[in-house]
Amino acid sequence: YIDDAALFHHEPYASSASEMVTELVQYFRLEKDIPASYADALLAGIMLDTKNLLLRTTARTFETTAFLREKGADPVVVKEFFAETMETYSLKSEIVSSAKTIKNYAVAFCDNKSSFARISAAQAADELLTIKDVEASFVALTQDKGMVNISARSFGKVNVQVVMEVLGGGGHQTMAAAQVECSNFEDLVEIVSTAMKKAKENS
Repeated sequence: YIDDAALFHHEPYASSASEMVTELVQYFRLEKDIPASYADALLAGIMLDTKNLLLRTTARTFETTAFLREKGADPVVVKEFFAETMETYSLKSEIVSSAKTIKNYAVAFCDNKSSFARISAAQAADELLTIKDVEASFVALTQDKGMVNISARSFGKVNVQVVMEVLGGGGHQTMAAAQVECSNFEDLVEIVSTAMKKAKENS
């Protein structure tokens, strides 16, 4: 939060900060159009925060993306922003294939210290939501001193923010995280199952 801001604009129904910025730009009396690269960046922000226009979108979101397209945003260029390396893709696939489904959620444990492991773990959490009947996913990535970072994802039916708050973390309804002490997959399953149960009891 920025104290003493000249302008404070809070819109809880916006899909992302990029959508809000784009709406503000539409009210500016600009001498010339915004550069296409700016439009690409704003569109990329919307695509990232909405998981390619799947979550938290309204009619305004699509109107905003149409405006950016008119200003030169190129969907192909935006797609290239999110291109993966072969190493990242391979690790993501490895994490997804090692996951186990428990009731309506998927759990995976990754013990990899490579520089791209954090990205792969987060992407794997997103990818697990494409599996039938999986309403939430939890991917743990090992850190130092027996700690793991848990990336939690959902499409909204399961509030992963509440689940991660039980573990001392946070986020929002569809994307959250926490850091806990854990050393193996079996412990992770117990931790996540207990957190899910407590979150349900508290709701």
